[in-house]
Amino acid sequence: MIKFLKDISIFSFLASLFYVALVVAWGELMPPFLRPNLSDRTILDDNILLTLNDLKDAEDIDVLFLGSSHTYRTFDPRIWKRYGYNTFNLGSSAQTHIHTGLLLNQYLEQLNPKLIVYEVYPDIFGNDGVEANSVFLSYDICLDQMTEVVFESQSVKSMNEMIFARYRNIFLLNDTYEINLDISKQEYKGNGFVERKSNVFSQVEPFLRTDILQSQIDAFQNNIRKLENANIPFVLVRAPVTQIEVNQFPDMNAYNVLMQDYSEFIDLSQVNELQDSIHFYDFHHLNQKGVEIFNPIFIDTLLQLNLLKDTYK
Repeated sequence: MIKFLKDISIFSFLASLFYVALVVAWGELMPPFLRPNLSDRTILDDNILLTLNDLKDAEDIDVLFLGSSHTYRTFDPRIWKRYGYNTFNLGSSAQTHIHTGLLLNQYLEQLNPKLIVYEVYPDIFGNDGVEANSVFLSYDICLDQMTEVVFESQSVKSMNEMIFARYRNIFLLNDTYEINLDISKQEYKGNGFVERKSNVFSQVEPFLRTDILQSQIDAFQNNIRKLENANIPFVLVRAPVTQIEVNQFPDMNAYNVLMQDYSEFIDLSQVNELQDSIHFYDFHHLNQKGVEIFNPIFIDTLLQLNLLKDTYK
């Protein structure tokens, strides 16, 4: 029995080494279309690298924006600067509440915001986090915190990406990575904001929509407690979407019940001044025309609620 257990242990160790080597070789040698279970920077949006570069010098800001793509495509720091506010947009694609918590752990003390705008798109509460894992692992975002997240996700794709990310990080291979940006449709404008250049409305591929996950509720509530313990004012906002999108989340009742517990919640999913075919580039993202209309409305809303001062300057 002892010999059997010893043999099993040796086999498991060697098999693990072989698997790690295989993942690394596959990531280095195979083109993207042959590795659907291994995303990296050659596949994803490099605008996040510009955000991370700007983040290095950001501190003691007035407003911090957190959330999914509805954050980094909605809250434009240039507009807020016109009103006298120094802001930073730390939104990222499909950023779940679990990943928002990682960002708070990593950057809250450095950024030291006077107010946090926390975007709460309903579908994010039903998101399994695999897409966000790809972004965080590929760009070494909160990499030291990602191991537990990956194991809890039980995703083979995320496990592969973590192995590859650790390998590239250990050997400093990311330092030689060239930033390649396609600015034909969008352009990075600083402090985390990505501007959509075309105002043409287009359909997007349907995506899997699932009911609220308890793991995301727990992470969300942990994030709120973190902000409360840090005595940082916050507002929860549902960003604008088209009329056809507003009630598409399959678990809207649970979402509404959850949001009712927070007086800080503002539902701006429908704003009278925004028209679907004119101010959105798809059914749930504003184009720049919409951004220019929405941000002053939102700033005025926060001023009326005394969540913003007339100026922090």
